[in-house]
Amino acid sequence: MPRAASVCLVRGCPRRTSSAGRCVEHAPSERPWGRKSPRNLQRDSAWERRVRPRALVRDRFACVACGAREHLEVDHIKPIAKGGTWTLDNAQTLCKTCHFTKTQRDRRTP
Repeated sequence: MPRAASVCLVRGCPRRTSSAGRCVEHAPSERPWGRKSPRNLQRDSAWERRVRPRALVRDRFACVACGAREHLEVDHIKPIAKGGTWTLDNAQTLCKTCHFTKTQRDRRTP
């Protein structure tokens, strides 16, 4: 059974919905906040294919901070937002706990 037409979620708009519960005028843009641009998708896939595996091998599949061998993540030593690069020399293997701690420290420092 088809779904019944509904009214736009935006307050006071009487139009019928077209996408995401909103009318054409109020529908989300082509690139909502959660999606990545094609450029970032390409860069992230290169990170996943090339840099991440090499960093894990180089660091012997262990956290460089505490030596843990479970829940490993590859982190940027210098964050991209602060001028870091997407290269192997700016990558390090950290466990989830150490990565969280480092991220919090990076956010506090200018």
